[in-house]
Amino acid sequence: MTMDMFGSLASLERLLDFQLSRHSVLASNLANAETPGFKPQDLIFENTLAAVSELPGTTTPDTPVTTDSRHLIGEALPPGTTLVEDESALGPDQNGVQIERVMAQITANRLRYETGIELTRRRMALLRYASTDGAG
Repeated sequence: MTMDMFGSLASLERLLDFQLSRHSVLASNLANAETPGFKPQDLIFENTLAAVSELPGTTTPDTPVTTDSRHLIGEALPPGTTLVEDESALGPDQNGVQIERVMAQITANRLRYETGIELTRRRMALLRYASTDGAG
């Protein structure tokens, strides 16, 4: 039985990239809570298992291409994510940001990120232990 020792680290890296990108989007929502007409956005992690695993048939989005020298190269979204607008509750100024909801999303996202960091730390400790034949 063969086991990919580093495959789980790559999966954890993609998961952490997603959580970091989602945090930026949620922070932008919070920063625009008083902006009239602002529609909050969120990142959706589509096909969660397929996006973070090495399953056959998993695809990743193409690398952004610049067709004009004036184009800016932005940071691509992590594989398996989609940016969506959340228009669930627009206020009188057509701003859909609900501060309590966004704060709860940020907190949940932070906990997922910290969990990913802890899993990465433990995986690295296991690899360090194995590489020293258990000597420390």
